[in-house]
Amino acid sequence: MEKEQIAVEGCVEEIYSYFGIDPYASISEGTLIIACREHRAQGVVEALSQKGIKPSIGDELAEPGKGMILIEGREEEKLEHPIVDPFWKAFYGALEKCKP
Repeated sequence: MEKEQIAVEGCVEEIYSYFGIDPYASISEGTLIIACREHRAQGVVEALSQKGIKPSIGDELAEPGKGMILIEGREEEKLEHPIVDPFWKAFYGALEKCKP
């Protein structure tokens, strides 16, 4: 999928930038992926938009085992599951700083 096509809320970019986290390497709890036929995609986008949800149309589903590829310009990067979301390291680091 083309990186610039992925909807990322401004607050997410701001927070992840502050903590030095790549939002594309995060587990992204709360993210919803909807698979539908191509001719229905625009209707799904419109329905989500009407509910205040910022959607984006992705690419096509890949063969099992191929994984997810993020494309930026001419560069392709295979997205790997991080096992532990990098958010947690930042969260606990910030929590430590708040302790008296």
